[in-house]
Amino acid sequence: QGRQAKEDESSEDDMFEEKEEQEHQPFDKSEQEESSPEIPQKAVPKKLRASSKQRNQFERIGKDVEQWANNVLFEEDDKTADGWKEVACNKFAKKKFNRDGRTQVYVKWMPDTRDEKDIDQPMSTKPQTYPCLKCYTTIDAPLHHVCSFLANEETIGLYNELVVDHADVEELSPNAKITWTKCPKILFVKPRDFVTYCSHWWKGDGTQVLVNQACDHVDRPGVMLEGQGDCCRGFAIRGANFISKDPDDPNKTRITMLSHANPGGGLPQWAMTSVVNAVVQIEPFKFFHNINEGICNYYDQDTALSKSQLAQTSTVGNDGLPGRSKKPAGIAHLGFTCFWPNGGGLKEESNKPLVMNHPSPVEELDNTMWANSDNDDEDGAIMEELDD
Repeated sequence: QGRQAKEDESSEDDMFEEKEEQEHQPFDKSEQEESSPEIPQKAVPKKLRASSKQRNQFERIGKDVEQWANNVLFEEDDKTADGWKEVACNKFAKKKFNRDGRTQVYVKWMPDTRDEKDIDQPMSTKPQTYPCLKCYTTIDAPLHHVCSFLANEETIGLYNELVVDHADVEELSPNAKITWTKCPKILFVKPRDFVTYCSHWWKGDGTQVLVNQACDHVDRPGVMLEGQGDCCRGFAIRGANFISKDPDDPNKTRITMLSHANPGGGLPQWAMTSVVNAVVQIEPFKFFHNINEGICNYYDQDTALSKSQLAQTSTVGNDGLPGRSKKPAGIAHLGFTCFWPNGGGLKEESNKPLVMNHPSPVEELDNTMWANSDNDDEDGAIMEELDD
């Protein structure tokens, strides 16, 4: 009986230890995704999971996108050349969103503009074209106000109601990341989510360049076909934003945008065309109108939110990183959201090309040393102006 009691006690101890081990085992991500399909808004991004080869590939993609955007946006004097069509703002919305004609929008339908080697999986089994927009507008605020406003994720609701949730998925470097964004139902198109690579840097003339391209990530699998889930995967195929001083007025800012996107879900061409034709006459004009109004009201009213943003952007988060700017950057678009409130963008010298590759294995590992010299005179002046 004594031996039996010891065996029973030993068995109970084994069961307890096994249960305790199970309770302390890492959480199964597959079970989490099945039981909790909603992605938390403030998920902490994982840093530098991508290999050196993958990071270099993303850096190349960023420069490829910039070159593509430069050719489309600035090479032709005639903005309607090469098949582009100007879009008139809806006559009922024009009085509010584009009364003074400050925003010009053009559309062209084209196939996937990404390099074939950068496409993880085709977006459609059939040849299709997708809408590409190019937009030109002027904001009634100086460049540093515009950049600070757009770099603050707390201001999203002031200018873009098409972002209902967002999160950083993986940080690739101080100026590049992979992001996840969700948009609401638009007309008869169900909610969409997007996984997008985003990066930014600064030109020698002070222009902020922000580029994006659709990508995949193992941590954010998507539903590819309409009807298979509450939210379907869309694609911010390729895009770029150039934010610069207005050469005619230092107190104004120019934003030039290029955006090629696919709503996804396997929508037939006629359905995609119907949605785009309805949305494109309002949403781009509304987006830039809201940015202009939001920035002006934001700083004029001297709200608690604007004060917190001034304090945030005056805090330098990238000291000691050669070749990187302290100026804030970012924006919330349909298809991606990315924010660098404490800076981190690479700086291009006026007469030298931007060097994107890591110069040594050690620098590659810590991802903090890049190949340009640092000159923060302009950055310091901007920070002092913000502090004032």
